[in-house]
Amino acid sequence: MTTATTTHFVFVDFENVHEVDLGLVEGKPVQVTLLIGKNQKKIDLALVQQIRRLAAQVDLVEVGASGRNALDLTLTYYLGQAVLRAPDARFCIVSGDKDFDPLIAHLSGVGVKVVRCDSFAALPFLPKPRAGTSVKAAVPIKPNAPVKAGAPVKADALDDRFERLVARLQNSSAPRPKKKSSLLARINSDFGNKLTASEQNEKADELIRRGVLTLDAKGKIAYAAAR
Repeated sequence: MTTATTTHFVFVDFENVHEVDLGLVEGKPVQVTLLIGKNQKKIDLALVQQIRRLAAQVDLVEVGASGRNALDLTLTYYLGQAVLRAPDARFCIVSGDKDFDPLIAHLSGVGVKVVRCDSFAALPFLPKPRAGTSVKAAVPIKPNAPVKAGAPVKADALDDRFERLVARLQNSSAPRPKKKSSLLARINSDFGNKLTASEQNEKADELIRRGVLTLDAKGKIAYAAAR
């Protein structure tokens, strides 16, 4: 499992999610661990070919034991090893199994950037699908708190909030955060104080990718000049 240039580690519960297109991460700084259950005797030929072609990016783990939680516990072990090796990376569990959610809540509470996705195509760092394509988004989990049922927030509403945040930060005449800690608090506030620490950092990273601001090693912010 490489760490030198890897920024995303993906762990696929192949017992639960069978549609995996490794081509979506080809050439990206992504390492995929594909966990296959003891009773899974067949893998689609196209996926086998992708595994061979992307051998440097894919770790194939055959779970030798059987049982309800055998694969889940094995996945948790490999996730923990990856966190120890690259604590600043981002991690994603691809599974529809909500039993992972308490683990994710705990890890998020101690600063680990981890999410669960119901499908491989919903990995949060992948480009957004074109209009008309239905892909489930990453499942948000609050750190150290039970998941409460409620009305889902539409993706369009989240996008609108983010664009309004960008516009405010690009306005040099308005007060703007000067340090990363203040920026994360501002992001959380603009999203109704409902973001996890992981989600706050993801949005800060998106601001950097879009050239809105930069962060130095001490967490100080420099804003791009207005165009």
